[in-house]
Amino acid sequence: MAKSNKNKSEAPAQVEEELINVSQATLGEPVTLTVQDLTLCANIIDLSVQRGAFKGAEAETVGRMFTKIVNILKELAPPPAEAEEETKEK
Repeated sequence: MAKSNKNKSEAPAQVEEELINVSQATLGEPVTLTVQDLTLCANIIDLSVQRGAFKGAEAETVGRMFTKIVNILKELAPPPAEAEEETKEK
């Protein structure tokens, strides 16, 4: 028998919520992810690819994830000119 689409769309959100609750209970503090963490992830992926840590078939998937992280960083981080102005203002 076919399952309804409603259950499928609710499942990922429910699982994500449960994972967050488990993480907070285990760590005792909220889980955070900073721009520096994302930058480190991008650097790790880049270095791993350069060193041949991934097979050819995996390269596309890893590349897509790297691109996603870089695009998020571009959205979050101010352009270099704005960053310099903020530093001068302090």
